[in-house]
Amino acid sequence: MKRMLTQRQLKPLLQALERRERDLRSSIAEERRRTDVEDYQQLEGVVGDEADRAFVETSVDIETGRVEQQVRELREIEAARERVVQGTFGACIDCAGPIEYERLLIHPPAVRCAECQTLYENPGARSAKLN
Repeated sequence: MKRMLTQRQLKPLLQALERRERDLRSSIAEERRRTDVEDYQQLEGVVGDEADRAFVETSVDIETGRVEQQVRELREIEAARERVVQGTFGACIDCAGPIEYERLLIHPPAVRCAECQTLYENPGARSAKLN
């Protein structure tokens, strides 16, 4: 499959992926450090009662969920880089048409064009489109 984007279009997208990856890795490291050091210290004798303990544990769970989301985004970035190597970056995985450049500028790891993404998120829209 031929490249869907020119080198001129691809360059800022790759730079955006690189910046986002760097930011995510930094954020993940900071969250993990803070969670390991600060939150669990609160659980060790500093937390007054069960309500305080539950609050701290819930906070840790929320932060863990945030880290998991960031790790998923890192995987999306890695997959986007692989599509660049394969020459399929910018091609919709559903219709094989081009993903709008403006969409890629906003979310470089996007795998679907706007129309297919809408159908993916709202399967009922597919039957409405057919009518």
